[in-house]
Amino acid sequence: MDISLWIATLTPLVALGAFWFSLQKFQERLLSRQGDQDRNQETKASQLRTELSAQLQANRQELQQGLVQSSQALEGRFHTIDTRLDTRLKELTEGVQTKLEANLKEGFHHFARVEEALRNAQAQLSDLNRVGQSINDLNNLLKLPHLRGGFGEASLERLLSDFLPAEAFELQYRIVPGSTERVDAVIKYPKYVLPIDSKFPREQILPLFETGLPDQLEQARKNLVEVMRVLGKSIRSKYIHPEHGTTEMALLFVPSETLYFEVLRNPAICEELQKSKVFVVSPNTFAAMLHAVATARNYYEMSKGVEHTLQELRKATTHFENFQGRFEEVGTALDKAQKCFAISSTHLTRYGNAVQRITDATAGETLVPALGQEPLPLAPMS
Repeated sequence: MDISLWIATLTPLVALGAFWFSLQKFQERLLSRQGDQDRNQETKASQLRTELSAQLQANRQELQQGLVQSSQALEGRFHTIDTRLDTRLKELTEGVQTKLEANLKEGFHHFARVEEALRNAQAQLSDLNRVGQSINDLNNLLKLPHLRGGFGEASLERLLSDFLPAEAFELQYRIVPGSTERVDAVIKYPKYVLPIDSKFPREQILPLFETGLPDQLEQARKNLVEVMRVLGKSIRSKYIHPEHGTTEMALLFVPSETLYFEVLRNPAICEELQKSKVFVVSPNTFAAMLHAVATARNYYEMSKGVEHTLQELRKATTHFENFQGRFEEVGTALDKAQKCFAISSTHLTRYGNAVQRITDATAGETLVPALGQEPLPLAPMS
């Protein structure tokens, strides 16, 4: 083989060797670049994990701080509400206790007045019994008409003033406005007045007190029926006016127990007076009636105080129910906040798990496929 043939044969081999050397260099640069990319990806993934962890930690701290602040604010608000509730309940309790004590004291005062009135009534009944023992002297004293009228009105006024307070009755009361007629007295009720007129028709029924003959007594009783009929109709027309604020009945006060018993024992007189809605009372029966009226009036005044106390209790109950509604609303809001916190915690856990899965997947995944990791074999020489 000559030199030219050897050179011709060696030239392709040199070119092939140069190509192989270049290919090796390219492969080395490619592997170096792939390594740099892998290291960059790992660095970026590490930075991303660090940033996500820091962000999650910051979010968690911020959420915990917000929950702590909310809990402190709610605790402060509950403490304020509790303090106000204790203060309000204490005020209401003290107010109710004070009013109840005042009402009890007033009730005991009324009972004392009733007891005193009973003692006065007992004393007056004793006086009336003594007066009954000297009825003959009284008949002689009352022979003058003007003295009889004054005695009846004075007895009526004394009984009224002994049993009732001054604002509960009125003397010489004009029922019909503009009229000249005045009733001797009225008892005042909340919406009405009860007319009371005093009469002592001694001349017409004098035989009832001075004779024992049957004929004269029978005639005197007939005269008594006629007199009472006239008196009943007169009182009916003059003093019973419901349209002017009176009751539908009136009282005829007779200051003599003997005359009163004569009226009661005669059915005709009672029937005539009932038709006129007029009822006869004597000092004894009128005193008993006034005692009942005074007792009823005292209980009425006491009931007004109790009603006022009950109204205050109803107001306190309403305020407490309103507070209970507000308290339940706060409890509902707290339940909602607790549920929101639980949901947020669940979402935070899921978000952390998702980030962890992304981090784990990034760490085990090859981003760029390897090329020619082993050197290419040389072609065999022929």
